[in-house]
Amino acid sequence: MEAVATAPHARQTDALPQLCPLCGSVETAVVCRDVQDYEYGAPGRYRWLRCTGCGLIRLDPVPTPAILDQAYPPHYHAYTAPRSLITRRLLAGSRRRAARSLGRGLPDGACILDVGCSTGLLLEAIRRVGRFRLFGVEYKPDAAELARRRGIEVWAGEFEKADVPEDSMDLVIMQHVLEHVSGPIDTLRRIRAILRPGGRLVGELPSFDSWDARLFGRYWGGGHAPRHLFHFTPATLTAALQHCGYTNVRIRPALHTGHWALSIQHLLRRGRTDTAGLVSGRSRYYPFMLLLTVPINTVQMALRKTGIIRFEALRPA
Repeated sequence: MEAVATAPHARQTDALPQLCPLCGSVETAVVCRDVQDYEYGAPGRYRWLRCTGCGLIRLDPVPTPAILDQAYPPHYHAYTAPRSLITRRLLAGSRRRAARSLGRGLPDGACILDVGCSTGLLLEAIRRVGRFRLFGVEYKPDAAELARRRGIEVWAGEFEKADVPEDSMDLVIMQHVLEHVSGPIDTLRRIRAILRPGGRLVGELPSFDSWDARLFGRYWGGGHAPRHLFHFTPATLTAALQHCGYTNVRIRPALHTGHWALSIQHLLRRGRTDTAGLVSGRSRYYPFMLLLTVPINTVQMALRKTGIIRFEALRPA
């Protein structure tokens, strides 16, 4: 890997802070070049830089708000229902399993906050397994409104500006959110503050320490440039949670073939960044790739090298 200065390309972005948000180092090395948005066609070419102090990966340059608006279009996959019956059933089954796991052990009346709740489908599934008080935070106003129609109290806008009281939540959920925020350490600290003593933080995010990330490089389906501003490994995620004062940190591999399917899609399209033939960033053969790559992901699970990891941590009681 080539050592580089931390200053990004000025024509495309504002600079990230030169200090690594996790360890404070200023030294970085290039992991991958020419990373692009192969799903929604947002403009720009990017690099992944690894902090030489702690290993945290960041996107360089930082996308501007105008570019991010294009990267999160109204048909962004998290805001729309998949057209494929296979994908819909896989996602519905995943939500049901997650809801049962998240609700286990919580008393009636427990307060649950989903950060990045999108249209509220996960919280709706949790409602079916217990009598909980459900809250959400969602950046996109249209998605937040759909969640409200499901009977969920939602703060619309950036999580850092949401008026969530401190010491108010028993459980906070972050499903594929931490990699999207510009200040992941500040976000983890804010969540710790709004958790009650003994409260739990759970979530998922992509793992840069995975077979698929190493194999596909800039075509990796978990890269999601320019939406993912940071990439974690089990080691850097553990360090970040402990740095922010969490205890009982657990990191586990997750059975999820979405990154394999997207990586293959990007390769078959030969790295095209136009959206012709895609629906919500997905090709018509994407659902079949989800099924065909299950055996690979099962082996990854056994060796703890999956492209998605689950995490759990507690605010000390």
